[in-house]
Amino acid sequence: MEQIYFGQRIAAYRKAQGLTQEGLAQRLGVTNQAVSKWELDQCCPDIMLLPALADVFAISLDELFGRPAVRQDAAPDIKAVPADLPWPDDEDLRAVCYVGHRLMDYADVPEKKVSIGGFFNMHVGSGTPAELHFSGTVRDIRSAYGVVVKDSTIAGDVHAEDGVECGDVGGSVTAGDGVNCSSVNGDVRAGDGVNCGNVGGSVAAGDSVNCGNVGGNVKAGDEVVCGMVSGNVEADRVIGGTWNR
Repeated sequence: MEQIYFGQRIAAYRKAQGLTQEGLAQRLGVTNQAVSKWELDQCCPDIMLLPALADVFAISLDELFGRPAVRQDAAPDIKAVPADLPWPDDEDLRAVCYVGHRLMDYADVPEKKVSIGGFFNMHVGSGTPAELHFSGTVRDIRSAYGVVVKDSTIAGDVHAEDGVECGDVGGSVTAGDGVNCSSVNGDVRAGDGVNCGNVGGSVAAGDSVNCGNVGGNVKAGDEVVCGMVSGNVEADRVIGGTWNR
């Protein structure tokens, strides 16, 4: 009797994930017609596809079959859940996202629009990627999202797949989008513009650079507004400052 409603459950979970029948079929390596037949209860998925189907919906096999999820008497030790993590056991702060036990790639997270919780800021239901908001003292930060770090001390480097907003940084800053920060002891490399104080190393930006003194070179996709530059400046326009010409 339960099989009568199995197709309706597949359709409901598919729609909750924002997937079309074609999208679900592509994820599972089957035809659109197969998904349509499942949802019409004309046939059932192959048993070997059930784990993959549950993974796509981010649910357990019990939930896929309409059974309540198994309750845990005690919260699991979160340190024991990840097994083969792709980084060393060091003191770096790493911002990543797990869906179940699966470590998601950066590109997958905004598409899924997952609400991650208080440690992150995710605009649910929009295409805006997540941000890591952090305060306190930390050595290095490596984030699969944008980084917003205020009233904090960063002794080492900051690496973010999106933008970076921070105070002083003891090392270098690398960002997939813009960088807005105070002084940076090392280099600054940004996919968009850079707005910061003094930079001990070089600055490379996809857009404009607005900063204080720079200890190395400056390369910008647009204009540069800066103080004294120890190295060379490469930009469409340079306003103020002194540098090697």
